[in-house]
Amino acid sequence: MSFLKQLLTPFIEFDEEKKKEQAKQNKPVATSSAPVIPPASDEKTDHPLITGSGTAVNVSTPDQIPTYSPAGTIAGPLPEHKQYFEKLIDEANIKNPLFQGTDFKEFVDSKVDIDDIADENIRYRTAFNVLKSTGLTKEKLLSTGQEYLNIVGRDLNAFQSAHAQQYKKEVGQKEQLIQKKAEELQVLSQRINALKTEINQLTLDINLTKDKMNTIKNSFLLAGENKQNEIQTELQKIAQYFK
Repeated sequence: MSFLKQLLTPFIEFDEEKKKEQAKQNKPVATSSAPVIPPASDEKTDHPLITGSGTAVNVSTPDQIPTYSPAGTIAGPLPEHKQYFEKLIDEANIKNPLFQGTDFKEFVDSKVDIDDIADENIRYRTAFNVLKSTGLTKEKLLSTGQEYLNIVGRDLNAFQSAHAQQYKKEVGQKEQLIQKKAEELQVLSQRINALKTEINQLTLDINLTKDKMNTIKNSFLLAGENKQNEIQTELQKIAQYFK
């Protein structure tokens, strides 16, 4: 039997007088589903998953293939990334003085011990009532939960900034190089087209010149042969007539 079950008391509801007193003293605590993540900037920022520095958390570069939905979006985080945030919370819980004693994390972890209680409302109230004996209050539960939320939000911001720098370095520079090569290729293509035009024109000129020169040559040779034949004919007649 777990520690929480051993300490489990028969009461389920919060103390009514305590609730009334807290209702007078406490203001509603604003909550949000997720921290607002500003756009990543070019400001130099370190993040362990990008630079490998700045924290004791050590998570290897993702080496698993993620699963995707039919729409083409990632269906769930990689196990190493889920593990990273678990370690991030564990590290903060151990090292940050704000989280000394029983707080939001211990409350969430304790609910696992009584997960056989099907009613979620009863399960939450039971876990809280048991941990009240260790000094946990609603104020501390909410404030430490918000701070864990802020820790994750700040880490997400740092990751985006570091990732933007890495993207600019490893992808952006290559994209610029591709653009430069594309411009060079365009210049070369234009030069190739110009050379093709020049070659076509030169080929036309050569063909015309060849035709002209061949006509002159053939005509000249024919004229010479004709003259040779005339002379040969005359020589034959002279030889015939002057014996």
